Amino acid sequence: MAKKKKAKKKVFNNSWVYEPLEEFEDFYTKRMFGGLAIYCHGKMVLMLAESPGDYEYRGVTYPFEVWNGVLFPTYFEFHQSLKKDFPELVNHPILGKWLYFPHDNPTFNQQVSSIVDLIFENDDRLGIFPKID
Repeated sequence: MAKKKKAKKKVFNNSWVYEPLEEFEDFYTKRMFGGLAIYCHGKMVLMLAESPGDYEYRGVTYPFEVWNGVLFPTYFEFHQSLKKDFPELVNHPILGKWLYFPHDNPTFNQQVSSIVDLIFENDDRLGIFPKID
């Protein structure tokens, strides 16, 4: 009987994005959409996606990689305010209720760090509460 191979876990190169949040007692991660969802403060606060070169989804081509950056789950009521503070945030083309910062943006590190600082401070605009079944 052949041994079953263990699936290799994806390693995320931009784990620095969520490392400041690891100090929270309720911090945890969960695999989602090929990315890594980050939870703290009782809500999902971001999703790290690292699939470079993917500009297309369901036959539509986008001017940026659709699964290579950081998605910020938030409620529609906060989109305008967050986009005012971070004008380069866009609605994710597949998950439109979430805001997205593509990795190929030249200000990625600086802007994402600033948004994570807001998450660290538990800014009410960032994060969504998981549905309880």
